[in-house]
Amino acid sequence: MVYGQRLLALVSILLGSAVQAFPCDQSIMISNWSLCAIANVSDEGGDADWKAVPAWTRQKAVSAYFGNEPRLLANHGLCNAKFQRVVTCLPGWEMGDPDKCSYLICSSYYSSALGKQEREDFERDYPTAQ
Repeated sequence: MVYGQRLLALVSILLGSAVQAFPCDQSIMISNWSLCAIANVSDEGGDADWKAVPAWTRQKAVSAYFGNEPRLLANHGLCNAKFQRVVTCLPGWEMGDPDKCSYLICSSYYSSALGKQEREDFERDYPTAQ
């Protein structure tokens, strides 16, 4: 009986720790991320710039990650609409800290996008190549 309770407690601890994985330990699905800009930023700026990014980015919990600046998000942001997450990919991150999740997302996204563009260009130029 005592061993059963201890085993149950151990299993619950292991399950609880497995659920609390760190975000950087999670695999990054590049297909879930895209550029945040859905339109051009406005000439007048201010509140009009919110039309350039998805409406869900206005939530306080989300907008805090880009300083409530929709122009910054439109110009340098990646959005994950599925999980409603954002990250700003600012210049200089190529030399940044590779342990940051945002660095990994930005690097992976742009590497994937560049590879996709190169593949499409090759397929267009050499349609019969295998």
